[in-house]
Amino acid sequence: MEKIKKLIKKNWDEIGIAAALGHFSMTGTKIDYDQYGYVIEALKRSRKDLHDADLEELHAYVQSLDESQIPGLVSNIKGIAHEVYFVEAENTDGDEVKAYLFEDTNHKGYDVVLYDEEGNYTYLQLKATDSPSYVDEAVQEIGRENIVVTEELAEKMDLPSSGISNAQLEYNAEKVVNRLLEDRHLWKYVPTLSTWSIALIAASLTKRYIKGELPRKQYIQYMTVYCGAKLSKILIIIAAMSIPGVNVITGALLFLKTVYNFRNTFNT
Repeated sequence: MEKIKKLIKKNWDEIGIAAALGHFSMTGTKIDYDQYGYVIEALKRSRKDLHDADLEELHAYVQSLDESQIPGLVSNIKGIAHEVYFVEAENTDGDEVKAYLFEDTNHKGYDVVLYDEEGNYTYLQLKATDSPSYVDEAVQEIGRENIVVTEELAEKMDLPSSGISNAQLEYNAEKVVNRLLEDRHLWKYVPTLSTWSIALIAASLTKRYIKGELPRKQYIQYMTVYCGAKLSKILIIIAAMSIPGVNVITGALLFLKTVYNFRNTFNT
């Protein structure tokens, strides 16, 4: 047990950083595709340069926006998500009617095309809203038979439902955007890592000071030097782990150092 304590104390920084990396990896920008995949697809469709983006690239894009732009982003992808959801539902309901989206999200007049094996086509405009007046404008323009609305208005206005509510669409769009807005940098772990690491040093030095092993002046000097050195060490390692390419080398060196210390501890 004493050897284990010694090993942990000697490698606390490396162990702490390894734990942070594990947490970072496990709680990264992970989104349940079964529940929110259609919203992610909507975000990709919202911009041509995002069509082939992965989650990290989507995260970077959302992070680049000003706070004032976020409501507009949510509103935009909510409407597109409505179309994606409807098409996916139509294509998996088991009947002969299939659906597809226009490549251009701003296609004039219509959003979705339905077609069957006999070559019949129906063009639809989808409305993700709980405002009847907004839908009335579309009804007047292209006719009731070409309008599909969210659940809130379907029964109220006697129009076809897309099978999802406007409230659910908005909630899911906000959920995904908020998830992508979360901090995805290792720097967020610095306060916790440095606090614990410095606390160990402070506790050890304070114990020696209380026992009279260190005079007050030397105690203050050691606290300043050792705690500052620990913080600098953590900052340097985190900085290295944040640089693509360098992070692989740094991770390997940390691992080798820990293994070396582990072997020396249990061989003595």
